Amino acid sequence: MVTLLMIIQAIAAVGMITMILIQTTKSEQSSGSSGMGWGVIGGKSTSSIRTRWGVEEHLNRITTWIAVGFLVFSALASIWRMHNW
Repeated sequence: MVTLLMIIQAIAAVGMITMILIQTTKSEQSSGSSGMGWGVIGGKSTSSIRTRWGVEEHLNRITTWIAVGFLVFSALASIWRMHNW
């Protein structure tokens, strides 16, 4: 059971890293040249995923839920290991 929880925890960690990498940085959102604007590793992000208004809010919500899931599965795995169920 601990192995299953740790696998889910690893999947949540990779998902959280991925979601953070595809989000736009604050310096990229500003219209001026005040910042480097490196959204994603390798340069400025000009992905077609940002074509509609509100996509960033959805990405933030998804990232929040993945982070909560990561926290829950981490706590469950540690409690499970501590009690040796």
